[in-house]
Amino acid sequence: MTELSIDIDPEWISLSEASDLLGVAPSTVRRWGDAGLVPTKRTLGGHRRFQRAAVERMVNQQQPDHQPVPELGQTRHWHLDTRELMGQGWHARFDTNPTTERMRGLGQRLFGMLMQYVNSNELDERILAEAKAVGATYGREAREMGVSMHDTVEAFLFFRRAFAQLAKPQSTRPIDVATVVELRTRLDLFMDATLLGTIEGFEQAGS
Repeated sequence: MTELSIDIDPEWISLSEASDLLGVAPSTVRRWGDAGLVPTKRTLGGHRRFQRAAVERMVNQQQPDHQPVPELGQTRHWHLDTRELMGQGWHARFDTNPTTERMRGLGQRLFGMLMQYVNSNELDERILAEAKAVGATYGREAREMGVSMHDTVEAFLFFRRAFAQLAKPQSTRPIDVATVVELRTRLDLFMDATLLGTIEGFEQAGS
């Protein structure tokens, strides 16, 4: 099959066409394709094509008779199991240090930034950069407290799992799967940036 025949195949549409039909940014359509939400293929020239039928199904799911997933801030309340937290081996090494309150402040700041990031209309790289910077501060503080890299990352992963609760909307009505994927993608991007900053800050404190 030639490049031209692929380009005019009515069963497959371009990125811009899919973006226009869905009413979302091209970058969002790419992420949905990468997540397997929309079947994709590439032309011989390397351009993405999206399956028209799958895109049209997603458009239909966005009609008024379907309930969209609420914004992350409107989902279930974030709940931290205090008993589980106290049972973590790394918790005592953080909790007995005089800088613990400052570390809690960093966590609260990150939570506020996360809510801002996932509820914004467009992905804001500035928020990711700030999250990475806060993570770096967290990593440096942990190193200066004498906490190991293992315990620092383990503590981060514990809170990451807790934050992930926010991406599980409570609803008995039909769920817009595309929106769920978008929320989860944003949460992962934010937490990945924070973790990378944490590791960099920890390593820099020891250099």
